[in-house]
Amino acid sequence: MSMELTVLVDNNNHIGNCLISEHGLSFLIKDGDKQILFDCGSTDAFIKNAYKMDMDLEHVTDIVLSHSHIDHVGGFLKLQSLYKKFKGIGLELCNKNIITHPDVFNENLSETKTAEVSDSNLYLSKDKIEKFFNLNLTKKPFAITENLIYIGEIPIKYGEIKRDYSPDETALAYKSKDGLIIISGCSHSGVENIVEQARLVTGEQRIHTIIGGFYLINRDGDDINNLGKYLQAQGVKLIYPCHCTDLESKIILSKFVMIKEVSTGRKYKWE
Repeated sequence: MSMELTVLVDNNNHIGNCLISEHGLSFLIKDGDKQILFDCGSTDAFIKNAYKMDMDLEHVTDIVLSHSHIDHVGGFLKLQSLYKKFKGIGLELCNKNIITHPDVFNENLSETKTAEVSDSNLYLSKDKIEKFFNLNLTKKPFAITENLIYIGEIPIKYGEIKRDYSPDETALAYKSKDGLIIISGCSHSGVENIVEQARLVTGEQRIHTIIGGFYLINRDGDDINNLGKYLQAQGVKLIYPCHCTDLESKIILSKFVMIKEVSTGRKYKWE
């Protein structure tokens, strides 16, 4: 068995494809008979890119929202609107499971309750979403597949709480033969805290790879160096920092751990 991950949307693109990149993140993950959409970017770009790559989102079984920020759920709001239009003309799409932290619907936390979203019908509303999707709102970890784990709420044990910390944030961990593959949205909780929570809920101490946002934009060099030292000390083999991670941070982290490229349209596989 293996897990496949396709980058439907990232900030970066590579030469030669006709896909859309934006400030946002969306991954399509395949593990066994499950297809998991992990975050949906800022707009409907993930839908358009999936179509261009001949990837049928109708086969998605589960949608995991890592947290409520608009660059991760904005595209989901477009998907919700699309489902509403289909239903309006008598087409019923198969129900899909939404897996996320309950506070994603907390109006005091959600960025979808801002001026950035001008259409009041596109707010992340629990009542509206329940009409089209099966909601699984939980702070607790659980297995989506035998090897792919939703890690639940992330306790803060390392570092201080940042200004834009998201208490509704979560991540995924895949148990590969070489250790954990950790899939993060933005890492507002801190990469270190995500790693420790993933270890706790899976029982696996080896960390092979971390892919996703590291939330390292215009961060102090000492903070980035400390993260690099932590990753090195934990024996992390590879990192794929993307989305909310700037070039300077990647250069610093590369002194401590091997870094690989991430961009819209790339595909990865782990056994």
